[in-house]
Amino acid sequence: MKLTISTLLLFCSIYSFSQKAFPDVYQTKQGFEMGSQIRELSLYSLDSLTFDATDLQGKVAWINYWFVGCGGCKQEEQVLKELSEYFSTNNKVQLISITPSSPEKVHAYFDKFGDFGFPVYTVDGFKEVKKTFNVRSYPHNQLVVDGKVVENLLGPLVYDNMKEWMIKRINEEVEKLKK
Repeated sequence: MKLTISTLLLFCSIYSFSQKAFPDVYQTKQGFEMGSQIRELSLYSLDSLTFDATDLQGKVAWINYWFVGCGGCKQEEQVLKELSEYFSTNNKVQLISITPSSPEKVHAYFDKFGDFGFPVYTVDGFKEVKKTFNVRSYPHNQLVVDGKVVENLLGPLVYDNMKEWMIKRINEEVEKLKK
């Protein structure tokens, strides 16, 4: 009986990842609230770039929250690099990364493993990330369209079809912006 239930649960979990929509287990109430408009945001990147809420207008943004030493964050790194490369010539799509890790730790990490291919913004510690962005667990990702949060995903984005799902989802939102 236990074997049958375990087999059924395994089948259901494998089947759910083959679906076009991503499972609810990735959805979270952390981060900017679903459907909310991001109106106030001001960040500075490691490369001295500034980013504020107006930079989200008329664009589709993938926001990744991570920190140096996060195992799940390291697992999804390759998918994010590939996503960055895929959308590198699309001026309607932007990827950004927000981390509570110090600039020194991030630079040391990038010296060892290479950068992500998109801007990384440091925020002053975990408490500030929690206060400003309502992020308490990592990794955390958000899809933001024209400043409005449309997806809130928690956990490493590492499944085989994850990159394809992300590309499809971002492209759907880019098409909606064109209308």
